[in-house]
Amino acid sequence: MAEMREYDVVCVGAGGAGITAAISAARVGARVLLISKDPIGYGSTRISVGLVASCGIDSGDSTAAFYDDLLTGGEHLNNPKMARAVAEEARLCPAIAEDLGHLFRRDAEGALSPTVAMRIGGHRFARAFAIPAHGVAMGQALRGAVARAALDVLEDTSTVTLLGDGKRIAGLVAWDMAAGETVVVRSPAVILATGGLGWMYYPHTDCTRSATGDGYALAYEAGAELVDMEQVQFLPFACTHPSSMVGIFLGEPAWAGPEGRLLDGRGHELLTGINKMTRAQVTRVMGLELQKGNGTAYGGLVLDLRPNLATVDGRAAWQKMRDAGNLDNARRAYGRGAYEWKEPWDVAPTAHFHMGGVRVDEQGASSVAGLYAAGEAAGGLHGANRLGSVALAELFLLGRRAGAAAAEYSLNVDRPALPASETGAAVAGVEALLGAQGEHRPVLLARMLQKLMWDNVGVVRSENQLAAARASLGGLAAQARDLRVGKTRRRNPELLDALELRSLLLTAEMVASSALRRQESRGAHVRLDYPDRDDDHWKANIVTRLQSNSMVLAVEPIGGARMPT
Repeated sequence: MAEMREYDVVCVGAGGAGITAAISAARVGARVLLISKDPIGYGSTRISVGLVASCGIDSGDSTAAFYDDLLTGGEHLNNPKMARAVAEEARLCPAIAEDLGHLFRRDAEGALSPTVAMRIGGHRFARAFAIPAHGVAMGQALRGAVARAALDVLEDTSTVTLLGDGKRIAGLVAWDMAAGETVVVRSPAVILATGGLGWMYYPHTDCTRSATGDGYALAYEAGAELVDMEQVQFLPFACTHPSSMVGIFLGEPAWAGPEGRLLDGRGHELLTGINKMTRAQVTRVMGLELQKGNGTAYGGLVLDLRPNLATVDGRAAWQKMRDAGNLDNARRAYGRGAYEWKEPWDVAPTAHFHMGGVRVDEQGASSVAGLYAAGEAAGGLHGANRLGSVALAELFLLGRRAGAAAAEYSLNVDRPALPASETGAAVAGVEALLGAQGEHRPVLLARMLQKLMWDNVGVVRSENQLAAARASLGGLAAQARDLRVGKTRRRNPELLDALELRSLLLTAEMVASSALRRQESRGAHVRLDYPDRDDDHWKANIVTRLQSNSMVLAVEPIGGARMPT
C-alpha cells in the first residue's frame, strides 16, 4: 500500500530554486513538502562557480541596461515580462541570498562594492558577486535554511508522475528510494525545480548526474506547454583530457582576459576580444571549426591566455581569476603552467544549461492550473542564450516569486480529488519495474542516447542529423519498453536508471524535434543548413505540448503563454 500524504504545496527539486521556492511558500503560510532525488542543497547549485548577478553596483548601470543586456544576449527570444522582473529586482539578490544564510565575498571594509564585483560575458557592467568556496558554500547555506524552515522534506525521492486532468494539478506519485516505497501526495500546487538536462550529453557536460530532464518530462505529460526546447547552452571552455575530466568546466568568455586568443589545432588564430563576447557567440565559432575537422589531437581548440601576462590589465585579470578560485580546474587538468596562464589550454564546448523549459509567466505559473516552475526547469527568461551569473540570480528572484504564488493559489482553491485510475496506474508502473526480466539495462540505453544526442543534437546541427536523432530515439524508446531491473526495493540504482531513462527519452525527443523545427541559427541553436538568424520568420517561440497523445509543436509570438484564469 502506497504511503499517502497531503500538503498545500509540493516543491520537486531541492537545489537553489527549489529551496528558495519552498521556503517562500512556507513563509506565506502553506504546508510545504520539499522532494528531491538528490540530497538537499545539491544539484547544479552545489557545483556552480558561484557568481550571482546584481544591478546598480557600477554608477552607470541601471534596470534598463540590465534588461537590454538580457534581451540582447538572449537574441530576443526572452519572455520580456520575466526579463523585466529579474532586471527590476536584481539589486535585491544579495539581500535575499544572505537572508537564507549565504555570504558573498566582500571588500576590505566588508562591503559589496565595485571593488569585488565582476563583469561577466554579455554584461556591459560589473554586476556579479562571488561566493567563497563556490557553490558548495551556497548549497550548505541553503541546506541550513531548509533545516530552519517550517516545511517537510523527502530526500532520495524521485517523482514518477504528476496527477491531474491536464488542466489542473491534483498531486503526484513519487518513489522513496531509501525506504523502497511509493509515496502518493495530494496537493493543489506543485512547483517543478528539477534543474536541467545536461546529463543527456554525458560525458560532454559539466552538469550533475541528476540533470536528466525530469521536470520537462513531468510537465509535458501533465499537459503543460514547453518553450524553445532546442536552446541548449554549451559553455565554450571545458576540459578535453584526461578522460576523467572531459566536459568539466574551465571558463566562460569573460575569463579569457582582455588579451586571450582562440586558435585552431594548427595554430591559426580564430578569435580575439573573447572576453566581450557571449557564450553562444564563442561556442558557435568553436562548433563550426570543430565541424570542419580543425581541432587538436584531443578534439578541442587552443585557448592561449599567455598574451595577458604582457599587459597590466591582463595580469590583473589573472590575479582576479586566481583569487576567486576560478583557475583551480585548469590546474587539476593541465598543471601549474596552465594555472599560471604560461601554457595554453586545450578546450572544447560542454553542455551546461538549458534556456528552454516549462513555459511560465513572471510568477512561475504554467499553462496548467496549480503547476509552477522555477530555475532551470522554467523556460523563457534567458531566450536563446543565458548570460553568466544570471542563473543563480534567477534562483532567488523567480524562485521566491514562484513559491509565494503557488502558496497563495493553494490557499484559495478547493482541493481536487486524486484521479484513482491514474494514481493506481502510476503506482503499479513502478512496482512492475522491480525485478523486470527484460532484455535491456537502462543505463546502457542511456549511454546510447547520450552519444546520439552529442553527435546529432550537439553544438552544431543539420536537418539530416536531427532527423537521424529522432529516428534513433524512436528505436531506443521501443527498447526501453523491455527493461531488466533488479528486484531490490531499497536503494536500487537500476530502478532510478529506469525512471530517469523515461525522462531522458521524452526530453531528448522534445529537444530534437524543436531543433528540427527552428530553421535558422539563433543563440545556442546553430544549424549548418540555416546558418543565419532570421528575424522575419523565426523571432518567435517554439512551443511543445501534448495533444491527443501526440507531441505537437507550434510557432507562437514571443512570451505569449496562455496561462490559466
